[in-house]
Parts: sequence; C-alpha cells; structure tokens
Amino acid sequence: MSEKDREPTGERLDAETPGVDDAAELEAAEAEVAEDAAADEDKVVATPTRRRSRAADRPAGRTAEPRTGEGTRSRAAAERARAAELREKRSIGRFLREVVAELRKVIWPGRKELITYTTVVIIFVAVMVALVAGLDLVFAQGVLAVFG
Repeated sequence: MSEKDREPTGERLDAETPGVDDAAELEAAEAEVAEDAAADEDKVVATPTRRRSRAADRPAGRTAEPRTGEGTRSRAAAERARAAELREKRSIGRFLREVVAELRKVIWPGRKELITYTTVVIIFVAVMVALVAGLDLVFAQGVLAVFG
C-alpha cells in the first residue's frame, strides 16, 4: 500500500483542497453556502423591462401566493394588443418623422466645401474610368495576340 492510501480521509481532503486546513472547516463553509442558496431562493427579484425568450418567462416553481386568474387576458386579446403595438412601431408616419429628425442633425456643407467635394469626386471618377479603359485595351490586345 502507498502512503496516500494509509492517510485518513480528512488529511487526504486537506491535501487535495488548497487553502483549507481542516475538513470540518470545509464542511461548515459548504453548509453556509447551502443555507445562503436556500435563502436566495425565497427572495423576490424584479423582472427586467426587456422581453426575454418564452422559456425564460416561465416561472421555475410556484409562487408563495396562489394565482386567482383575475387581471389576465385571453391569448387572442394579447395577440391583438401585440399586433396593434407592432403596427404603431412600423407606421410610415413614424418612419417619416424619424427621417426628418435625423436630417435636422446633419451638418450640411457650405458652398466652398460643396464645390471642393464635387471636384474631388469628378476627378476620382475620371481617373478610375481611364484606369479601367486602359486595362480593357491591354487585355483586348493580349487576347488578340494569344487567340489571333
């Protein structure tokens, strides 16, 4: 038998768990964690305002108070309310109002800036047209040279 097999269980536990000097201390700490977890289960947690997935909306267990069913609405009513809310979010009027609001935030260029930017764009487009035309001529000459 090796020395490790002859050691009592508590000493083997202490050797395997760094930072714990006594097995009883470890068991007490585990019991304390278990009590804290049991106490946390009874706490009421505020629900977040963002909608979660359907699986996350289902309660894990029964609440302390029994449900009476008052104040609930039918599935059809809930779906109609949700459809009305989506229609309001997707309306064309709202879209146009948001477009106007965003256009008001734009910093429009002055006359000098507008002329400068337009000139730069026209020169860039002319250079690109010349580059593509030159490559087209080179490839056309290459194709004629190879295929006759």
